[in-house]
Amino acid sequence: MHKRFSLNELTSIKNDFIPHLYSIIKKERCQGVNDFFNKVCFAQGNEAYYYKSSDCVFHMAKRDNVLTLIDEVDKIEVVLPFDKKSELQTLLMRFIAKKERQVWQKTIEQILGDEFKTGKYDQILGKPYLVYDIETTVADDIRSAKFIIAYAASPEPVAEGDTNMKYECVMIEDLKGFVDKMLAFDGYIVGFNQIWFDNPVSLWNAGYGEKEIEILNNKSIDLYVFFQNLTKKRIWLNKLSEALIGLEKTLESGTKAEVLWNEYQKDPQKNKKSLEELQKYCKNDVRMTAMVMLYFLHYKKIAIEGEVFEYSLEEFVQKSNHNWVQESMQEHSLQNQSIFSL
Repeated sequence: MHKRFSLNELTSIKNDFIPHLYSIIKKERCQGVNDFFNKVCFAQGNEAYYYKSSDCVFHMAKRDNVLTLIDEVDKIEVVLPFDKKSELQTLLMRFIAKKERQVWQKTIEQILGDEFKTGKYDQILGKPYLVYDIETTVADDIRSAKFIIAYAASPEPVAEGDTNMKYECVMIEDLKGFVDKMLAFDGYIVGFNQIWFDNPVSLWNAGYGEKEIEILNNKSIDLYVFFQNLTKKRIWLNKLSEALIGLEKTLESGTKAEVLWNEYQKDPQKNKKSLEELQKYCKNDVRMTAMVMLYFLHYKKIAIEGEVFEYSLEEFVQKSNHNWVQESMQEHSLQNQSIFSL
């Protein structure tokens, strides 16, 4: 999973693509881009891989006079006509001259965060939204999964042209009220795999049934469902967030969340740090989900395995809903354990 950028886009986002490429060209003792690609990189074929230890750090390919450069560290893919190498050389020369990244460049996380603060993403197609994620006990089937904790986030205007993301922690004693809030909410419920897991588990644990689950699913924007419907591929939240935004989970797996909860339950006064770590983990999952959503809203395209998938906001909402899902709920009954554990 890579972010596909043009050379122009590359210059406006804080990244190490050019420094990484420069280090390879320098190591090969080449004078510049033309020297490198013509005499070294593609001297014995149309593909080249560069490794650091046992990890591939850069992949380059030339097909039909199209040059594809993939930075496996920054997860960035650049595609340009082979005869446009001079534009890449220009960027390289700028980097060599300055020997440092330009101070005005921003990370993708900063770009999305700054746009969000302006109020640009207060709503999706004119409707408010709420992002949430839950942690549960590990179970053989979702009917047996017990709710532990949840976090929710929603835009909160603090002044004209200034919006913050407001986070809310939901403990078991708050679950019924939180579920009622979602059922009555006149907007979108955003999550990752929530149609198959978070929605039914939350409602079952709050004492509701299939009717209420259907109501919640009908207003859901499920980013996992969207990605699968758009690309016909499955991906885990951690992998998607890391590739697009650079954000990762704070725990190795979702099973660790239950361990922390059990530690806290044994002695709440003594083990407050276990609860705090659990809350941090769940809140970070919501933040990752929200940032991936903002990425989808901002860029309106996803590049994966050399293919670019573009979409409109209307298609984003439509393909994120369970009415587009082709597979049965039974097939996905244990998706929470696999999706959130990686």
